[in-house]
Amino acid sequence: MVTEIITIALPWIRPEDPSLNGSATRSIEGLRPFVAGPENRIIQSAVEALKRDASQFSPLVLYGPSGSGKSHLLQGLTGVLVEKNPDLKVLSVTGSDFAREYGNALRQETASKTRSEFFGTDVLVVEDLHELLHFPSMQQVLIHLLDELERRGASVLVSCRENPIAMDGFSAELRSRLSSGLLVPVVLPEQGTREVLIQGIATRHQREITRMAAQKLAAAYPHGLLQLSGIINRLIAQTPANQAIDMAIVDTLLKSEHNTAKISLRNICLLTAKYFRVKVADMKGSSRRQSIVQARSVAMLLARQLTEQSLKAVGKHFGGRDHTTVMHAVSSIETKVKKDIALREAVGELREMILQQSTH
Repeated sequence: MVTEIITIALPWIRPEDPSLNGSATRSIEGLRPFVAGPENRIIQSAVEALKRDASQFSPLVLYGPSGSGKSHLLQGLTGVLVEKNPDLKVLSVTGSDFAREYGNALRQETASKTRSEFFGTDVLVVEDLHELLHFPSMQQVLIHLLDELERRGASVLVSCRENPIAMDGFSAELRSRLSSGLLVPVVLPEQGTREVLIQGIATRHQREITRMAAQKLAAAYPHGLLQLSGIINRLIAQTPANQAIDMAIVDTLLKSEHNTAKISLRNICLLTAKYFRVKVADMKGSSRRQSIVQARSVAMLLARQLTEQSLKAVGKHFGGRDHTTVMHAVSSIETKVKKDIALREAVGELREMILQQSTH
């Protein structure tokens, strides 16, 4: 049976300038597809519904496990709205950031300014809503905010690790409020979908992978597209360009997993800083010097390829950066690596250094 792959082209917005507040206007950077199998067909319908009338389906709640693509979808769905109206004010926060920012504002008697930022936005994006489970008093604040934004015709996009309607800890009023919008499950790709995705990733890199090898990888790694891409990148980096990825190569990878499991974000950061002759503090800081940005981006790329850490965890390690910033950095450096032979060789050499250290 052939698994049908769904490709949803989503406008990608440029990450906001951290020196500006969250209501900064955003611009479209291009298209990045969300690729999925039939198990996520409902997402295609949700995107079309949002395009037709965003306010009718607000709040739109995406829920599912880490690595399923919720962040990618939120970024893309925001892009859909900004593409239709570039002047929209967009405010993106995590559940815990919302609670802390609003709570701090109340304690510091600056609630008026914070309220105007939140209540005056055209698009509110709340990631990791489940973090509000730790801030029950702020759930009521969020309900009032949702009501006001609905009155103004603003759009609300939310992500959560589980269906919030079924989660203990959310108030009955908040659950009722969320259920008035559109709840969309986002699931990890099934075995058949993963096999097709793996074949597609290899093809994009102009590499051949045998059917049996793809099946074994799909069975061994029940992950999403980003993680599968990282795994294929590792295999490509370790095999000659004219050699197909076969069962023997996959078996070697699986046997070495206990080594890669020892790789930490700290070691990746330390070795990358040493390799590029920059300071760890600068990599975690706000410097925009090209040499530091490149080293930081390479470290983030290797963190995604060599560890199972989430985008959020990687961003937190590198100076508390937002996971969308990590996604943008990884995507940008991947593009540069493809075009710059010297940089590609440097990344490959650094990867081997990290892998070798993990065996000791």
